[in-house]
Amino acid sequence: MTTHILVADDEPLIRQLLVDILKEHGYEVLTAYDGDHLVRTAQEHVPDLILVDVMMPGVDGYEAIRQLRNDTRTSHVPMLILTARATPTDVVSGFESGADDYITKPFNTPELLARIKGHLRRAAQVPVRSPLTGLPGNVLITEEVKYRLRREEPFAFLYTDLDNFKSFNDTYGPARGDRVIRLLAEVMVDVVRQYGTGEDFMGHIGGDDFAILTTPDAVDVLCTNLIDMFDQRVRGLYDPDDLKRGYLQGVDRQGIPRRFPIISLSIGVVTSENRASTNYEEISRVAADMKTYAKQQPGSSYAVDIRTAHPEAVPDDRRGKRLPTVLLISSDSGLVSMLRGLLEEQGYRVLEAPGILAAHALLAHTSDTSVIVADARLGDSLWELAAVLQANSPVVQLIVLSTRAEDRETSLLHGAHGYVQQPFHAQDFLDAIARTLQPGED
Repeated sequence: MTTHILVADDEPLIRQLLVDILKEHGYEVLTAYDGDHLVRTAQEHVPDLILVDVMMPGVDGYEAIRQLRNDTRTSHVPMLILTARATPTDVVSGFESGADDYITKPFNTPELLARIKGHLRRAAQVPVRSPLTGLPGNVLITEEVKYRLRREEPFAFLYTDLDNFKSFNDTYGPARGDRVIRLLAEVMVDVVRQYGTGEDFMGHIGGDDFAILTTPDAVDVLCTNLIDMFDQRVRGLYDPDDLKRGYLQGVDRQGIPRRFPIISLSIGVVTSENRASTNYEEISRVAADMKTYAKQQPGSSYAVDIRTAHPEAVPDDRRGKRLPTVLLISSDSGLVSMLRGLLEEQGYRVLEAPGILAAHALLAHTSDTSVIVADARLGDSLWELAAVLQANSPVVQLIVLSTRAEDRETSLLHGAHGYVQQPFHAQDFLDAIARTLQPGED
């Protein structure tokens, strides 16, 4: 695996020299020209190690390190100060800010490389735990899943996520947002201690995402009690007026004003009973699909994957017949992944487009699309597509998905053949697809 090092220095010549040295020794290198740029880059592309010059314009190296140490995404990363200032006061300031080591300029290249290797080696040996919750992080979660796969014993993977957390964080600030995340970790520990198997594993994937590994027979009791206990305790983190009202007023990711309900819990579950999975990537993907499905339900809920890893044989009366093709148009990858899973289980062929332009390109090169399922958040471009379909492809059926009831009338006015409001049950969505195909199905 390639090791990524982030170099922050406001002097272009020093920055380039470090890049050349590190690349020559097999490292991938990111660069930043000041402290603010360093913080943003490290948060967006978390490196394996950071080299920081102290004297930079704006946010200096000391403050940048303090900010990164207080961020759960970057707090574990080794950070080495690189500077010409080497007085005892400077050294103390460096370590107090959270630096792991101190290297003076002009630096000795073999010594610099040796220190980098040493810190990378120690970072790899230390079990990676979340500094916010103390639970094992993603690396240890992955290793635990691999261990259980090797044992070939039945297990279940619970992928837990918070609903409406962003609006809570935006309203009350990140400090109280961290209290919600710690609360969920505490609830998990309490529930697993009371109702678990004794060999359950809990981990903090990152942000508001958590994982539990247990046995398939413990899924219902763990999920039910997780939801009940969390729903009770989280109310204590709201201001009384907001709690009495039952929602927070905010703006969603599309900039639309919305009322956000009390934070709830969505849990996606995949078990080895139905899927003979061989890798963590597939397990986490299926669990994420089920979590997305759970999020479609109001309030806290959990969804267990009951699909098999191998599709059932095609019935005799369908052999040789072309399966209906459904085109999904949405930039919401989680929603698309969940819908794809539902449709493919029913035997549909599924195409995907993140936006209208990509959809036009697909339609130009495919003549067998039977149904288009489009996200209402596409806006006016969706209604333009609806007009094009009416004029040029009237046999293609259009179904609109939306979280807003008022979009139903707009959809029908623009010629949509169906409308499904989120959150929805899987069967309601599949029934809508089936209804649109009945008139023209082969």
